[in-house]
Amino acid sequence: MPLDPSDAPPSRLVRAVYRDGALIPDESLGLPDGTSVQVIVPSQAPPPGRFGVLAELRRADLLALAAGLLLYAVTRLVGITAFPIYFFCDEAIQTNLARQLLSNGLRSADGTFLPPYFLNAEKWNLSLSVYIHLISAAIFGGNSVFLTRATSAAVSLLAPLAVALTLRLVFRSRFWWAGPLALAVAPAWFLHSRTAFETVMMVAFYACFLCCYLLYRTRGAAWLFPALVFGAMTFYAYANGQGVMLMSGLLLLISDLPYHLRQGWRVITGAVGTLLLLVIPLARFRLLQPDAYASQLRALDSYWTHSIPLGEKLATFGTTYLAGLNPAYWFLPNTVDLDRHRMLGMGHLPLLLLPFILVGLGVCLVNLRSPIYRAVLIAVLASPFSSALVAVSITRVLAMVVPAAILTVIGLDRCYSWVAGWLRYRLAAWAVALTLGLSSLLLLRTALADGPIWFTNYALDGMQYGAQQLFSEAIPELLASEPDTQLLVSPTWANNPNAFLDFFLTPAQVSRVQLINIDAFTVSHRSLDPMRQIFIMPPYEYDRARRSGKFLVGAPEQVIPYPDGSPGFYVVRLDYVANVDEIFAADRAARAQLVVDQIDINGPVTLAHSLLDMGSPADLFDGDPHSLVRGFEANPLIIELRFPEPRSIAGVTLTVGSMDMNLRLVATPSDGGPQIVAEQRFTGMPPDPTVQLNLSGGARALSSLRLEIEQIGGGDVAHVHVRDLALR
Repeated sequence: MPLDPSDAPPSRLVRAVYRDGALIPDESLGLPDGTSVQVIVPSQAPPPGRFGVLAELRRADLLALAAGLLLYAVTRLVGITAFPIYFFCDEAIQTNLARQLLSNGLRSADGTFLPPYFLNAEKWNLSLSVYIHLISAAIFGGNSVFLTRATSAAVSLLAPLAVALTLRLVFRSRFWWAGPLALAVAPAWFLHSRTAFETVMMVAFYACFLCCYLLYRTRGAAWLFPALVFGAMTFYAYANGQGVMLMSGLLLLISDLPYHLRQGWRVITGAVGTLLLLVIPLARFRLLQPDAYASQLRALDSYWTHSIPLGEKLATFGTTYLAGLNPAYWFLPNTVDLDRHRMLGMGHLPLLLLPFILVGLGVCLVNLRSPIYRAVLIAVLASPFSSALVAVSITRVLAMVVPAAILTVIGLDRCYSWVAGWLRYRLAAWAVALTLGLSSLLLLRTALADGPIWFTNYALDGMQYGAQQLFSEAIPELLASEPDTQLLVSPTWANNPNAFLDFFLTPAQVSRVQLINIDAFTVSHRSLDPMRQIFIMPPYEYDRARRSGKFLVGAPEQVIPYPDGSPGFYVVRLDYVANVDEIFAADRAARAQLVVDQIDINGPVTLAHSLLDMGSPADLFDGDPHSLVRGFEANPLIIELRFPEPRSIAGVTLTVGSMDMNLRLVATPSDGGPQIVAEQRFTGMPPDPTVQLNLSGGARALSSLRLEIEQIGGGDVAHVHVRDLALR
């Protein structure tokens, strides 16, 4: 804990003038332009504008900083593999991609040298974080949950360090050392900084950017360049960092424009040159993947990709943006976020800090003319910008914890100033240190002891529990004890479980593991050999297998429990019942019956179609080729339109998934004439082709139109993909 400022060494008086929102040469006080002030500066302080400003930290300061960072590190690393209880595919993919780069001579799977971004499932949201994991993989080798998460936690240490330096060197706070503690005690940051989600590194780099920018604003131009570098690191660490930096950079540029212009052409030219260098990876990525941003918004189902009026999109943006600033979202328990991103009964920020954050906000608003206080408010405003493009979620708005920690200490300083006449600083400091320190330790204890049973939905839409338990423990043991056996592992309990294969298993082990759902054996007759195949499946699939009447289900050889003690995964052998072919035949006959829906295609239409297993009938006619319907197993896929009133139709325009196909139209004229049949074979088409087929004789008034879309070579059972259908 630092000494009271009154214990500081002898100081000298320096006269300064406040101009254009900046106090020259030292700090700003929110005074009107032209106001003359006298500032007390420690006699050992280096000249402003040099990196030697860090020498202002005295031994007591360094001890306080070290103690805060040590406590922070302890609460990040202790039990890091046990909480959060899941190990997510988005964590595993970081190390997988890093190892792939190392083994491929710094090339991605498609041969790109030093790729600027990496594809994670359908989203290009990984970049700098992969290269940081590459360093730890190169140094320590191997794969482990601890190493992957510890790498992220180590980078996260930059956040409390930057917050502390900002408060000490820029705001001259008495309680600057409490900044790391305020950050450590925030539940949202506690949970996520113990994961390897890329949002953690983005937040840490953003804290460094804010610190360096404020030092540039108060200590001189030399700090502008590290600010730009850390801003670029924020931008490249996580896709949502792009919006945070766009908003922050634009507002800081505008609000501090007079100060920027006063730096002279050399600084401005150097800054522009630095920015041009930093933007090269982005420009390269845009050349490599020109449609990436639009594809990512579609993958996230952003309302910006929906066919709605611009005014409605802007209104949705505003509502979503304000939701990211809503104190209720931050300080009260919510159900907005998924269970795996929350701590039961806690807000994302602790209620304990709310009074101080509110006071800190008030101080910033009163001192709005001061650039350092404006910058904190800008950080608050920038944090939810990216999230507003899709929907509020804590991983997208996590940068808010940085200004929240700074506001906490600003508020704490102001509150102490109100009671300083009767409460000694040392007593107040000990009270703050003990309260925040013990709270962070209690948070750790609660998470490790109670966290595993906070939420008991351990499946896909819940905690996605089981990666370590299956792929690090059960599967290697089974493969070793059953050398001639193949493991059939259900993938339905987690997003992208393929990432776990590469993360936990050797290539030899991977060759003996297949990710497959029990439904694949329920829908069609596949080869089953209970002597050489072992299934690992969650309880809901185990129950479906038993109830289906198609399997002889052996007694479970092993049951892997969930944290609450209930069955999590069954290890079991299966075989078909003797009359299974008859059961499958009856199932196929039942599924061949068309499903009837009512839809609107410029008027009411009855739609009869083959059974679908993806999308809805309305997706066929929404004019958006990115929406998709998929036939369950029908080949050909049948789409039959029945018109209550005669409809004049000349043909159809059809966009399908990549395949060779036969397209057949059967049109029934409304005047009772003979049916009109048109048929064409399409082969050698480009990906996701759009084709047209016309009725002979031109447009006719029809009472019905039947389309039969057959995938060539798909057999009787195929998943036919249709993206869009338009009547002409």
